[in-house]
Formats: sequence, structure tokens, C-alpha cells
Amino acid sequence: MDTNNEVNVGVLSTLKPKVNFANKMTAKPGQSWGPRTISDCQIIFVESGTATLTLGANSYSINAGECVFYGANSPHKLVSSNSNPFSFMSIHFDWNAESPEPIHPLHGIKDCQLNRKVATYKIKIDEQREINFPHYFVMPNIESLFANIVKEYRYEEPGFTFILRGLVTQLITLIIRNEINGNPSLGERRKIAPALESIRKHPEKNWTIQELADISGYHPTYFTSLFKELIGYSPKQYLINERIKKAKLLLLDAKTVEEVSLKLGYTSIHYFCRNFKSITGLTPTEFKLQSLEL
Repeated sequence: MDTNNEVNVGVLSTLKPKVNFANKMTAKPGQSWGPRTISDCQIIFVESGTATLTLGANSYSINAGECVFYGANSPHKLVSSNSNPFSFMSIHFDWNAESPEPIHPLHGIKDCQLNRKVATYKIKIDEQREINFPHYFVMPNIESLFANIVKEYRYEEPGFTFILRGLVTQLITLIIRNEINGNPSLGERRKIAPALESIRKHPEKNWTIQELADISGYHPTYFTSLFKELIGYSPKQYLINERIKKAKLLLLDAKTVEEVSLKLGYTSIHYFCRNFKSITGLTPTEFKLQSLEL
């Protein structure tokens, strides 16, 4: 762990997470875990009832449909409500491990004081974006994924460790998507929603910052700053990304690269090719040939 309590997990696309333990249970009234630290990471999904999680200096009241996460050596205490004890599913996992074989977390649990700092886990999404994995989050329709992980862990059918790796990878990815696009930032993202929708519908148009700011009702300088803060890209880079997304589809059917370039509003095929390769790693011609071969 880094001394500044920041853990750089790595690049999302190269992670090899593994499940160490998965369980489903109903707590007794007032039942508590901690104060303690664990040697791996843990995600908890509350099915019903209420509990309180103290994580370092912060406390969270967690209810049905809500999730919490904490990492290795992060001091925490979890207490079930006396009047409304909670039922929950819990997953212990490591971010990166060559072997998918579970290592039970029991021996890594230690008593501690709650006045220590909590680790922040940073994950690199791509060359331009990095996010902090959230300590608290709400996700729709996530319960079944937790249940599948618990089921695979409990029954240990042939190949279960590989299935568990796939399921926890899916869970981590969905949490990250939710953090980028979901409920926590939904209110803020609504501010630029008209601009996002306009770019997605018409990526072939050479949108100016002034036009996009006017659509959203903001001054261009404020709009640009807000857009970068919420999306992680400048409006110009977001437009390029959307164009290349559409280009991938068009290249499957188009006869020539020039045809796609023109449809997407490029006045220079060389600029289009440069944009395409910077994002995909392939030239449009290479992408088209690869798609035909597959």
C-alpha cells in the first residue's frame, strides 16, 4: 500500500481480480464486526434491513439496495440495527492475482483503532481518465450478480474459480460505469445532457463550443470546464470519440474509407485516419480488413 493511502490498482482492462470469499446471511440485532482491518478488499450489498458502517472518520447508514466498499488495512466497523437487522451479501476479493484460487480472508483480519486513514483505490480507465473506486454506491439490478457470485463460491462446481473471476470482473466494471455515468453524478450530468445528446445524434456535425454551450444554456468557458469535470474529456475529444464509435459501424458496410470520412464530417481523410488510429490503434483500412477476416 502506498504511504499516502492511495492504492493504484492499475488499468481496468488488464486487471485479474479473484474472489476469496462470498457469503449471504442475516445478522442478529446489534451484531457487529470490528473495529478491524482485513488483508483483501470487501464489497457488501444490503438486501434488507439497516446497518451502520464506520469507515475511518466517516459513517454510513446503509439500507436495502445500497452497497459499501473498503480495502485492505482500512479500519472499519459494521453494526447491524437493533430494531431492523440487515440481510446482506458480502464478497472478499483481490484486485490482481495470477491464480484464481480463493484464499480465505479469516487469517488476515486484525483488530484496530478507527482513527487511522482509509485507503483510496484508484483505477485507470484509459489514457486520459482515472477514477476513485467508491466507498458507497447504489446500483440498479445488481442483486442477481451478487447472488451468482455467492452461489458459485458455495457450490464449487467444476471451473468455479474461473467463473468467479469473470463475475467479479463484471461487478467491478459495472461499479465503475455506475460511478462515471450513474446516480451520484446524474444531477450534474443533466446540466450538459442537451449537448451530449446533440453530439451523439449528430457526430458528423462540426460542433463549436459556443453552439454546445448555447444548447445547454451556459457561458462557453463555464460549459467547457463543467464538461471536462463531468465526462473526463473536453467537448472536442468527446466529439472525436463519438465519431470514431460511429466510424467502426460504418466501416463494416462502406466500400471505402473516404466514404466514411465524408459521412462523419471530416474535410481531411488524413485527419480522420489520425483520429481513428489514436483511439483504436489501427488505421481505418486495417480495422476494415480485420473485421472482414473475423
